[in-house]
Amino acid sequence: MSFPRKPVGPRRAATGARHVAAPRGRKGLDVLLRTPLASVVTWPWFDRVALWSLTRWFFPTSLAWAAATVADGSVERFMAEVPLARLPSPARPVTELGLRRIARLVQLHEAALADWDDAFFGPDEVESGTLAEVEQARRRAAQALMLGRAAVADLPILGEVPRAKFAIPGRAEVEARFGAAADRPAEAYRLDGSPVEIERSRTIVYDDRLEYWLRFPSPHKPMGDTAWARVVEPLDAPEAPSVVFGHGLGVELEMLERIGDEDAIFVTEGIRIVRLEAPWHNRRRKPGTYGGEPFVATQPLGALDLFAAEVREFAVLIDWCRARGSRRVALGGISLGALASQLAASHAGAWPESMRPDALLLLTTSNDVAGLAFTSSLARGIGIDTALKAAGWSAEDLDRWRPLVDPAATAPLPPEDIVILLGQVDDVTPFQRGMALAAGWNVPEENLFLRRQGHFTTAIGLLRDPAPLQRLAQRLKRP
Repeated sequence: MSFPRKPVGPRRAATGARHVAAPRGRKGLDVLLRTPLASVVTWPWFDRVALWSLTRWFFPTSLAWAAATVADGSVERFMAEVPLARLPSPARPVTELGLRRIARLVQLHEAALADWDDAFFGPDEVESGTLAEVEQARRRAAQALMLGRAAVADLPILGEVPRAKFAIPGRAEVEARFGAAADRPAEAYRLDGSPVEIERSRTIVYDDRLEYWLRFPSPHKPMGDTAWARVVEPLDAPEAPSVVFGHGLGVELEMLERIGDEDAIFVTEGIRIVRLEAPWHNRRRKPGTYGGEPFVATQPLGALDLFAAEVREFAVLIDWCRARGSRRVALGGISLGALASQLAASHAGAWPESMRPDALLLLTTSNDVAGLAFTSSLARGIGIDTALKAAGWSAEDLDRWRPLVDPAATAPLPPEDIVILLGQVDDVTPFQRGMALAAGWNVPEENLFLRRQGHFTTAIGLLRDPAPLQRLAQRLKRP
């Protein structure tokens, strides 16, 4: 099945910098988070609802949606991808309708992405205003595809769809890939010294910021893909401090229209933010999977591969920021991004000085990364613990890989340059393990932010009260 490609519009040659109105977050979300009603979606009860929705509805729906994105409208291919043994006859017409809808959205997204790539990386110059239009068209097509989950959300077969297509590896496979590194943890994340060629896109000049993208081959060879990062920086500030930031599991902001995020906060503070797209997310999503599914479905190998890639990609981006003029560079992230950030900081001592972070921002984190497969409420809700046990893995077996996933026992940076935000009722990255990290690293009281919230409400609450981000900005801008 194929559909005609629709160009987003004629290209216009660049005739000088054209300032474009800066993109804003969705008005509904931004307004809500600035009113007393914000407390309704930042109470811990919301976390329980979010966790139930994710594990009982979102992940099975996402798996069915991911299968549909590669089925090309075929019911038989969809059934094989899910996989399902049979499709009740009454369900076939509505399933075919949903698959055709998603196939159409895939085609439209691919066309928009091809136009985007041509505009931002192609041979012809394109003016800023046109770039902004092309970026908006890409985001709209991407969001429409993501919301295509609605086409399979009500299928009568959804109750039979698993939360992930588990393919838990055996011990021998994991040992063959990472056993030598686990025996020499100090060498585990050492970079091989090969230069990484970073390609920069054309730039959108907004009225208060610049926006562009970077891409480069992932330094972790088994990943075998291209790493992407979006850069947002203040106007006329080439030597601005920088924050290299990692997102959470399943979070795919590059696939959505503008929503409230931390970009505006950092830009207002005169800081550049570089957002890395984690392996298996956004443009790095593997065909037939949803964002982050390989990390979930192939534990512990998925975690080891993701960290091996993301940690090294952080190093590349920190080095790029310094070459761009940043004297001080922070590394940070939320949830999965925080776990990768603290791991990168823990091993950065073996890297060239230009690749080492000066500050660290950890939003909802834990010092027991190896144990999360059995202790995290999200992991248990997805069924990672059950899948591991069925494949013969125990919690004790995962201790073998602690040197490669757990952070250093002592602070890898001056504690006054480490900022941590924790939710006191967080059971996804359990609060007590985050507190143990802060205590072990001697993080000063003024850098430790505690909120009476859970994992998801802590993240949402940042948009209402960005004090941790502002504290990091203070540390970055100091002489």
